Amino acid sequence: MHLAHRAYVLVLLTAVMAIAGIWSSEPALADLWRIPAGLLLLGLALEGWCVRRLPVAVRLATAPRAFLGRPHAAAFVFTNASARPLAVEYAPALPAGFEPLAQVRRVSAPAHATVQDCVTLLPVRLGPQVWPALPARVLGVLRLAWWTCASHPEQRLVVAPDALHNRVRPRGLAGGARPRRVAGAGAELHQLRGYVRGDPLARIDWKATARAGALVTREFSEDQHLDILVAIDAGRFSRVRAGALDRLGLYANLAARFAEIVTHHDDRIGLVVYAERVLASCAPARGLAGVTRLRGVLEQLSVQAAESDPTAAAVSIRALLKHRGLIVLLTDLDDANIADQLSRAVRLLAPPHLVVVAGVHSREIAELAQGEAREWLDPWIALAAAEHEARAAAQRQLLQRLGAPVVAAPAERLEQAVFAKYEALRRSRRV
Repeated sequence: MHLAHRAYVLVLLTAVMAIAGIWSSEPALADLWRIPAGLLLLGLALEGWCVRRLPVAVRLATAPRAFLGRPHAAAFVFTNASARPLAVEYAPALPAGFEPLAQVRRVSAPAHATVQDCVTLLPVRLGPQVWPALPARVLGVLRLAWWTCASHPEQRLVVAPDALHNRVRPRGLAGGARPRRVAGAGAELHQLRGYVRGDPLARIDWKATARAGALVTREFSEDQHLDILVAIDAGRFSRVRAGALDRLGLYANLAARFAEIVTHHDDRIGLVVYAERVLASCAPARGLAGVTRLRGVLEQLSVQAAESDPTAAAVSIRALLKHRGLIVLLTDLDDANIADQLSRAVRLLAPPHLVVVAGVHSREIAELAQGEAREWLDPWIALAAAEHEARAAAQRQLLQRLGAPVVAAPAERLEQAVFAKYEALRRSRRV
């Protein structure tokens, strides 16, 4: 219970009349303070009795699924079954998977009616989210006090990885059990070139030959059907903030969207999640089945309070991939503690596989290294940041010497950089 403004007026009046009675020599004034005090206590007792009988219920109106990092519309719905309007204040308590809303909100519920208070939620963690009790209070009938009434929305919501905003339709067999021909698969015309002795006669383009006055040969390129595996580092460094999300959330969104692009090219997509050990894995699959299974695994991810071991993940990946494939390793490129393990994991995988190592390049550290000194600590901070940048650059160069392309970009551009590297490797047929 918290007193309202009207109650504080009665408390102030009680105090003033009590002081006046003490200072006054009139005996009749000595007990006048009891009147406002008695009215206050009687009013509070009446309000407390009425509040216990107030049928106020709250529920959450929202879709059963939210997407990580995408604003999600919801509304708290208050139902007032009493015969008078109610003023309700509440703190919008949210599960740990959402960015907290710090502002206390107030609604007025008409008699025998419902009222909605719309809010915009920001999901920041994956997995099922169970709504906690909603701290709320109701203004009493005499407006003397706010009375606490805990409400339980009893809502369950699942936070899933985000999808591409411009949706692409996965190609290939929906079940992903076996490959089949799709429109545009097989041999495609790559270019026309001059005839070379030994070219098959079936490849001569006679129309182009007639126009050019010399033999012209059609050169074909065959579609690639790649096995692609995304490895996500879920160790303690993945808890580091990267914009609105932590790095694990950034990696999960990237993997989910990457799966849609990969299956559009009729490639197969798989997943490995690791920390000090392999936490989850699914073999590469084609089409909608591959995307659905990967998203199902991503929904259960959480940051592990342990050091990452890329070597253990590399051993699991070698057992999972039976043929040469493309491995996209999403990890922290700035952590010097795992530099040796990361290079050892790349040596285990390449050859036969092609490993692309991708991670967030911290713009804040680069700015600290190049920032202007204004206080006596700033030069030391700049030296530490410059040393950190030098270690990270040396680690990236080592990985590139081992034959692993490295993608290091700020958090907001990492996704596009990884997609561009995939398209470039596919065009150059390095896999």
